[in-house]
Amino acid sequence: MSVFIIAFVVFILLYITHFYWKVSKYPKGPFPLPFIGNIHQFPPDHVQLWFDEMAKVYGPCFTVWIPFPAIVLVDYEHVKEAFVTLGDTFTYRAHRSPETLLPVHDHTGILASDGDHWRLQRRTSLKILRDFGLGRNLMEEQVIRSVQEMLVQVENITDKKNVDMFWPIQLCVGNVINETLFGFHYKYEDSEKFKTFVRVVDKHLRHLQGKMPLLVSAFPWMRHLPIIGDYGYHNIKNNISSYQTFIEEEVASQLKKYDGVSEPENFVHAYMQQMSQTGNPGLDVTNLCASVLDFWLAGMETTSNSLRWHLAYMMKYPEIQDRVRKEILENVGTSRLPTMADKPNLPYTQAVIHEVQRCSNMLPFLGSHQCIIIQIDTKTEFLFLISGVEDTLIKGKHVPAGTLVFAQIWSVMKNDPVFKDANSFNPDRYLQSDGKTFDKAVLEKTIPFSIGKRNCVGEGLARMELFLIFSALIQKYEFVATSNIDLSPEWGVVLTSKPYTCQLIPQQ
Repeated sequence: MSVFIIAFVVFILLYITHFYWKVSKYPKGPFPLPFIGNIHQFPPDHVQLWFDEMAKVYGPCFTVWIPFPAIVLVDYEHVKEAFVTLGDTFTYRAHRSPETLLPVHDHTGILASDGDHWRLQRRTSLKILRDFGLGRNLMEEQVIRSVQEMLVQVENITDKKNVDMFWPIQLCVGNVINETLFGFHYKYEDSEKFKTFVRVVDKHLRHLQGKMPLLVSAFPWMRHLPIIGDYGYHNIKNNISSYQTFIEEEVASQLKKYDGVSEPENFVHAYMQQMSQTGNPGLDVTNLCASVLDFWLAGMETTSNSLRWHLAYMMKYPEIQDRVRKEILENVGTSRLPTMADKPNLPYTQAVIHEVQRCSNMLPFLGSHQCIIIQIDTKTEFLFLISGVEDTLIKGKHVPAGTLVFAQIWSVMKNDPVFKDANSFNPDRYLQSDGKTFDKAVLEKTIPFSIGKRNCVGEGLARMELFLIFSALIQKYEFVATSNIDLSPEWGVVLTSKPYTCQLIPQQ
């Protein structure tokens, strides 16, 4: 027994020595403990605030241990260096839960894949979106149809003195992406199925966070343990499984409708056409389902949440709302809805959209990036490398191969010196003295869709939706708060606005 104890003590000492030898190889950060790293220091929510405080102590590039090493970047120069200058190096994903739990199969679709496979899925998806009119009138007409349906729904609300805009906005945005993917709209009076899966996604993004998923991410075998496994793995997996089934059923329904000859009517049909025309084995039904899942989630949740933030800020600052409406009415009038052709004539409206995105700052940090591919052997549950190993530098800071890198764009849009008096809501910061020309230096640092090779693939559609839906709402109604407008966010993967109600005053 004494031999065993001595061997155990020697093992612990060697582990600790090796652990701190590894710590010395990374950019400095908060002092980690063996086995648990810095997890004990993580707050229960709003981790972005803690990272922001750590940056004040250790600089804009520091390391946290969760308990594996992760480098955090919190300023524009480091983010640009990693994702633009070294773009090819940092396109790889970590392939760890909970990120891997969103798709049915890891390394499929766009969000969870990397390497040549990711390039194929992204290139194919962008081609389909362009063919469907992204940046041209076809996609704009689709968005405007959805806006018109929303306005009819809002008009039919009898009590306009106490309105919750959550579902009208959610369904408007959801129908844009749903028509793109599947070719149909949900009716406002028959949308319970849609609402069910919105709630599933909301739970996934907002309520299934914390320290236990980090432990399972670091030590996959812990998913078999009680409590840790339940909260860190199984609850997340079970919640999202119904959403995965929903996507697979919708895809299967569209596959039955496509004859392989007709012009594609939606994303599913267009992807099937690409499968047939290219014969590329990387294009298959599994990746089709994963890509659709990515688009439905990213295309619906972030844009709808952003629009709710827009209305919250307009009610908090009614003088800015009035100024936006004045610009719209002077340049568009009341006889028609704003179009993308009006956008150049509405610089202040654009500036307000940029400032809401900057101040609401919905995405604290981006998905994981690293410079090699890591996967888990499903039999042994150990990590192993499957591609070349190469250390790199970010602004002179050593980044060992395989290290996770997180970009906290929340800090970029909150702290960059280009945003003078950054805590104030000031759309004019985006415009030069003439009130028409945009300040390019300020625009460059406003990066709600990220930058580099892995920036949001649906950015063009999202920007179109934000402009058309927001401008139409402000044109048609004055929004007056009937509840407290608290602009502090609710915590989650996406920082959401707190619930509010409002009075709608129709504008003639």
